[in-house]
Amino acid sequence: MNIIYSKHVFVCDNVREDNSRPSCGKQGGQEVLKYLKENLEKSNTDNKVRIQRAGCLDLCEQGPVQVCYPAGDWFSIKTEEDAKLFVQEYVLNNDISKVDHLRIVKIIHLD
Repeated sequence: MNIIYSKHVFVCDNVREDNSRPSCGKQGGQEVLKYLKENLEKSNTDNKVRIQRAGCLDLCEQGPVQVCYPAGDWFSIKTEEDAKLFVQEYVLNNDISKVDHLRIVKIIHLD
């Protein structure tokens, strides 16, 4: 099976109307999606990376929330500056250590 994308970033921009819980759309999810896409476009990379909107990822209280596959790394990027850092270091340079402060779930991989 061929991998289409080297990284696939999902950005929650769900807006919950009932206010029963916070929602990423009301916490800046749409703006973060825009920042990430703009910074990726500015990088002129040949990497096959896709950044797209997602519905609720169910970590609303930590929003806005992003998840990146195939690694399964979870983030809460809130500012344009953080989006730029994320694209440069994590997406393009494959260096998660530079964006560790943006991670919200650290998964233990069992081999």
